[in-house]
Amino acid sequence: MYRVIYTQRAKIELQNSYNYIYFNLANPIAAHKFKTNIIKTISNLEYFPYMGKKVSNSNLRFIRFKNYLIFYSINNQNVEIQRIFHNRQNFKNIINK
Repeated sequence: MYRVIYTQRAKIELQNSYNYIYFNLANPIAAHKFKTNIIKTISNLEYFPYMGKKVSNSNLRFIRFKNYLIFYSINNQNVEIQRIFHNRQNFKNIINK
């Protein structure tokens, strides 16, 4: 079994998405459901770390959760969650920075 760890940046992006749903969309129930379910989806990587699609020319992989892309890398027995993007964001430009 692999251990899932979040980078600080991924934690912030997850919290920002939660806050957007909670405050901007004024839907606290949906925000809590979103956070619970995305974390549950990410936890599947503990058992299936190679289930995500590989990003070409990179050591990154990604999985989808609804309208979100979750980028991660595998190092030893750790799955490191690197970034969490809404699919409307231009992640190709952001991820290369």
